[in-house]
Amino acid sequence: MAKIIPDYFNRSADSIVSDDIYFESSGYIYRALSWIDLAKRKGCAVAFQYAAHDARQGIEQLLFEELLVSVGTNFDRTEYEKCVGSSTKLHAVINRLAPERELLGKFNQTVFSVSSVQIPLIVWDHKLLMKYWGRISKYLHWAGAIDETIKVKSWVGKGMAITEEACIYIWDNQIKNETGVMFPIDMHPEIRSLWEKYKTGQIDIEAVRLSCQMLKSAIR
Repeated sequence: MAKIIPDYFNRSADSIVSDDIYFESSGYIYRALSWIDLAKRKGCAVAFQYAAHDARQGIEQLLFEELLVSVGTNFDRTEYEKCVGSSTKLHAVINRLAPERELLGKFNQTVFSVSSVQIPLIVWDHKLLMKYWGRISKYLHWAGAIDETIKVKSWVGKGMAITEEACIYIWDNQIKNETGVMFPIDMHPEIRSLWEKYKTGQIDIEAVRLSCQMLKSAIR
């Protein structure tokens, strides 16, 4: 099924706030990009502030979605309550419950890139996401005198640039790639054997790729 990708350019403020979009990471990022475009066109600092808010919300929601994908049924209410309201705690929970998340993501990405039905999987850089979250957060808190911050074009411009950079990183991945995971327990035995060797450093990702090309029937 083809993705329907909305256009975030040339939208009015009314269309941005009234559009019925879902409150998932892609919805927040779409709205943030729409605000950034409006801020550029109108020279509107308020639109930039709205963009920063939605961008940070989008990153937080994305981390939560990553947690659900990475942990699956092992995620319970107690763990959920530990991280509500704090992106840093959320990130810590992900690292604790799914320490091999990024490694497994790269492995799965490689496996599905050479299968008979190729699936371009996303492997999020969580350190980069947290870096973006921190840099954007600066523009959502009081940062000094008005005539040194929000009324200064260079200050606003710098904030818009980092906010847009973060949003484009997320948006491009979401429109071009797919979210998913194959847990080791669900792997074909030969694929799982490759995973064990890869995660323990016995083979590198290129060796995984070459081996998978010879195991296409197992992957299928």
